[in-house]
Amino acid sequence: MKIAIIFLSLDRQHLAKQVIEQNFYNAGYNADCFLIDNGSTEEQFFNIAKLYKWHFATWSQHKRGIAAGFNLGLSLTKDYDAVCVMANDILLPKNWLQSWVTFYKSIPKTGIIGIHCVEDLPPLEDGVHKTHTPFGNNFISGDLIKEIGGYNIDYDPYGMQDRDFAERATIAGYVNYYVPNLKSEHIGHDVGNKSEYRAMKDESLQRAQSVWEKYQPIYHNEKKIRCEF
Repeated sequence: MKIAIIFLSLDRQHLAKQVIEQNFYNAGYNADCFLIDNGSTEEQFFNIAKLYKWHFATWSQHKRGIAAGFNLGLSLTKDYDAVCVMANDILLPKNWLQSWVTFYKSIPKTGIIGIHCVEDLPPLEDGVHKTHTPFGNNFISGDLIKEIGGYNIDYDPYGMQDRDFAERATIAGYVNYYVPNLKSEHIGHDVGNKSEYRAMKDESLQRAQSVWEKYQPIYHNEKKIRCEF
């Protein structure tokens, strides 16, 4: 399989260094890596760019938003069989990409794959933890991207773009899941259920709820589930 990794950066070069050193050199499967900056200072961007031999790297002086940043990466990776989207503060276990590829090949109509971090896991079904939205870093099948497009930028700068993408994948008949027996680690924030970061995130998701409600009839009634990028 021809696979691309889209790494979204925004300053925090010390975290990006940890992620690149652990995730990129322990994937267990070859991939082309794309560095998409999301508003870093020029100095931090070029320091991050030096950490790896990128297939492509671009700096942005302005914060694009999560959806817009990943969509730029998707526009550059249209000829890949699958694309992985990666944050700059989530560590993945050894051979994570090899695991994703293995499950992708074994689970019919795989859409989005994740690795569990802090969310409660649903029970095993067909050998995986099927879920509506696998949060965190994701493997996305090329067939899914061709069918539903990219992320909905109306959620930018932050909030529910991943849930919206998974909703459209589900409507299109794809299966989303976490792989079993693997766990990721969020190093950028305290992500416990009672943490300050979790409270900020919950507030952002509440603001995004109106966008979610706006698009539900468009997706379900009008069957317009593709977001161009």
